[in-house]
Amino acid sequence: MSGGDYLERFRSHQGLISWNPGDLDGQRLEPPFAQILHVAALLEEDTAITVRQGASLGLGRAPDLASFLPQWDLEEAEHGRALRALLAHQEYPPPLPSPPATARRRRLLALVPARTVGRLPTAPFLFCVLGAAAEYVATILYSELAKRSEAPEVSQLLRSIARQEARHFAFFLAAARVRGHEMSAVNGCLSRQVLEVIWEPIGVPTLGRTTWQGLFGGWLEDDRFRGRMEMMDRIVDTIPHLRGARLMGTFLEGA
Repeated sequence: MSGGDYLERFRSHQGLISWNPGDLDGQRLEPPFAQILHVAALLEEDTAITVRQGASLGLGRAPDLASFLPQWDLEEAEHGRALRALLAHQEYPPPLPSPPATARRRRLLALVPARTVGRLPTAPFLFCVLGAAAEYVATILYSELAKRSEAPEVSQLLRSIARQEARHFAFFLAAARVRGHEMSAVNGCLSRQVLEVIWEPIGVPTLGRTTWQGLFGGWLEDDRFRGRMEMMDRIVDTIPHLRGARLMGTFLEGA
């Protein structure tokens, strides 16, 4: 499979975000704000697990993913380092991850029959769709956090992360569309059924739904923010085989 123009677009803008630890010294965040950034840091750090999972599934055999995944890992890790530097100066009770969810997440490499799954034509497609959905939500959350921050230095950092997450989203979306166009109707139907069962917004698998709802439930009462989240379906549903899937809408209706 050719990497295509979307890989070249990603390469043309790849690179670590620019941030200065000194700019974050002395910044004080409200505890609920710091708690959300704490979760964000956990998710950024877990990208390394996702990349290893992708490698175990043989996704690196595709030229576009082979080029993208190592750089994605580096960029997300830098997000985590910047957030940890900011959080080091804060006083807040860290939200506790859901132990069963975290254990499942970190045991997944041992549990998944990688050789079997890696041979399935649906695996790369599912990986890219899940990546696109995750990066869409990350982009919205970081941009929203940047708007809600009263510190210009913090807002600038969060906007930088949001812009990079948006580029990651664009890559995953394009990669999913390419694979969707090449996929048979049978495999497309199977992929859709899997996604409808397993998909949740980022943070839910790590925190559990109750803790996630406690952090973000108030945000979802804001019609503007909820509308931005619901916009995901208009974009992700344009991927072949996913028309009308409404992953986000279905989740929000039960939130």
